[in-house]
Amino acid sequence: MKVNKLYSKTVHVSEITPEQRESMFEVFSKYYENSCFNTFCLDLNSKDSVFLLMDKRQNKIRGFSTIVNLTYVSQRGKVHRGVFSGDTIIEKEYWGQGTLGVAFLKYLFIEKLKRPFSPLYWYLISKGFKTYLLMANNFDEHWPRHEVKTPEYQQEILNGFSTIMYPEYFDRASGLIKFEGCSKDSLKFGVAPITEKLKSSNKRVDFFDRVNPNWQKGDELCCLAVMTLSMPLKYQLKIIKKSYKKISISYKQRLLSLFGVSNISRD
Repeated sequence: MKVNKLYSKTVHVSEITPEQRESMFEVFSKYYENSCFNTFCLDLNSKDSVFLLMDKRQNKIRGFSTIVNLTYVSQRGKVHRGVFSGDTIIEKEYWGQGTLGVAFLKYLFIEKLKRPFSPLYWYLISKGFKTYLLMANNFDEHWPRHEVKTPEYQQEILNGFSTIMYPEYFDRASGLIKFEGCSKDSLKFGVAPITEKLKSSNKRVDFFDRVNPNWQKGDELCCLAVMTLSMPLKYQLKIIKKSYKKISISYKQRLLSLFGVSNISRD
């Protein structure tokens, strides 16, 4: 069955209707254990805005991501701006469309333009490798990462944002948010699993699994990325390149089928 395209709508939390909250929770509870509607709404109320991912034909919510604007003042008195993305979920049938990535990048770009010469950070926590890869695959400057240890300066900012958002649960030693002793949602078993084959073929997934071994139980890895003015262009070029590759492979397959060849290598 062909899946409909998604579009994104940015809504302030105060503008979300009761019906939309119920629809968001319906999607959320499909993929997370220990989910409670009241707890979900309380957490939602602590956010600033939400990206609603809507089915174009049915105009139904198929996913969402929450946003909080942050400010951290270091011990040296320097002000650091950040954008925190909270709960992010998309129904599995719609994975890979890139709608959320475009919407979030647009939001970051607008925030960056407000103070173009001041650093802007994306702060996120991840209990699933797909969220981590969304950052690692698209942002040149991101931490933590398997290639190099997080620099002291960036680690201070990362710790600062983590302490602001989760003062009771942030563990500096591991760089994780650990919701020990509290009933916290976690990914249902089998949702975005990490296999040995996946780890052996992707160093970033392997790294995520090593530094956050209890991700399946709800532990969140604290992450930081730097937004630049050139990011939208790089991201668009990446999408164009990916689309061209798909078209090229499809064309070669059709061409070779004329000669009785059914499959070709994607390498």
